[in-house]
Order: sequence, then structure tokens, then C-alpha cells
Amino acid sequence: MHVMERNGVVVVTVVDDQCASLWKTLEPFIEAGKRNCVLDLSQVGFLNSVNIAAIIAARNKVVAAGGKIAVADIKDRVKSIFRVLKLDRLFDLNRNLDAAILAVG
Repeated sequence: MHVMERNGVVVVTVVDDQCASLWKTLEPFIEAGKRNCVLDLSQVGFLNSVNIAAIIAARNKVVAAGGKIAVADIKDRVKSIFRVLKLDRLFDLNRNLDAAILAVG
């Protein structure tokens, strides 16, 4: 997982096999007061139930801390999973990173 900060927003580039550790990656930033996050899913080709649960848990913790979270660069296959599970109601889905940063920043 790669983490960077742009315009005060924490951007996490998630890789398929690292979704489960998403909250461990985000937690130090949230605790430091950087509550707005973008998940760059450009490297994710498939989501299993463990990964979906980890993404939802991270979202819930970000929101509980008063932050916003959005998704960027989501592939069509993953986007269809989000839509079937109605996760597009929980997450702002954006075509690219810049749009996602604007959505939460």
C-alpha cells in the first residue's frame, strides 16, 4: 500500500492483497487529525468478502472520526461489485484521483 498526502487529504493506493490492512494504514493519519481520505483502487482488480469488509470498516471509522472518504480510479469490475452491494451509496466513486480529492477536500 502506498500512502501520500495531497491538499490535506490522505491518499491510499490500495493493492488487492493489502485491503485487509487498510485501517492499520489509515489509523495514524486519522489520529493525527487528517480525517479526509481517498482510496485509490486503480491497483485492485477484484474484491473478496474480507476486502469488502475491510473497506467498509475503514469507511465507518473515518466517518465516525468526522472525516470524509471517497474512491478513485475504480475499475469496471470492482465498480460493479460496489453497485451490486449498494456501496456506491456509502462511497463517492470518482473517475480519477483529482476528482476524489476535490470531493472530500
